[in-house]
Amino acid sequence: MAMRGYWDEFWRELLREGTQAYACTAGIKGGVARCRNLIPCSAHPDGTPKAPRPDRVLLKVNLSKAWDDRFQKAGIPLLQRTWERAQQLRADHVESAGQLGRNAFAVRTQQSPQRNQTFQGQEVPENADTGCPVFGNEGVTKGVSGQSLSKTSWDLRDAGFRLVAAHRLQRNWKPPVRLVLIFEKGQGARDVQFPWELFRELVATCFKQVDVWANERRPDNLVVHTVNCGARDDKATPAYGLRFAGGDWGVQTAISSLWITDLWITKG
Repeated sequence: MAMRGYWDEFWRELLREGTQAYACTAGIKGGVARCRNLIPCSAHPDGTPKAPRPDRVLLKVNLSKAWDDRFQKAGIPLLQRTWERAQQLRADHVESAGQLGRNAFAVRTQQSPQRNQTFQGQEVPENADTGCPVFGNEGVTKGVSGQSLSKTSWDLRDAGFRLVAAHRLQRNWKPPVRLVLIFEKGQGARDVQFPWELFRELVATCFKQVDVWANERRPDNLVVHTVNCGARDDKATPAYGLRFAGGDWGVQTAISSLWITDLWITKG
């Protein structure tokens, strides 16, 4: 009881310090998706039942023209997403969100209107979401150590994931080009060749915008999580380090050596 009281007080202190928002780790709809409520969550005070674990993780990093050229020379192929494909993805997300009882536009267009975008007078089709924004609607904006992304790739490997593909994603309506690393686990997953030294050089910086999406279980039974990294700032001092945390994801705060996700799990 005394230990629980300690964590209760410590958690209140974290909230008073204005540290990073963090989503409930519990599953909803029979464990199909992760709860979107921020913790402490009144619906799941102990963080259970657990949200589904990912089978695939997409790690995406924005590339400047110079970095894009370097990864092109390193042999990473370019994938051009068409407007039609983007519209189809939007329709799929709207349908999936409806099945979960969620508003597909709640995160980007209602609570964060500044992040809504248009292209040539048309609404960008990729503004619909079905999953849970792990670090709240605004993501992590105080700076994430890019070097922790390298550690995250090793965390994924320790969890049984392998880098099965990598490409550069281009969308004319939504620059810049993004480097996309695809990690999968399961029988048959094999590592592909990848310029890891170049990647470590790329992420030796601070990212001022990091979003992690824990998406719902798809009809094909696949669970995909996405990590989006942007707003590179080579002069900034990172406030956090990113952690996979077994699929819960977490950050290490500047005021504590504890991980937010570890704190919540222990608190329960």
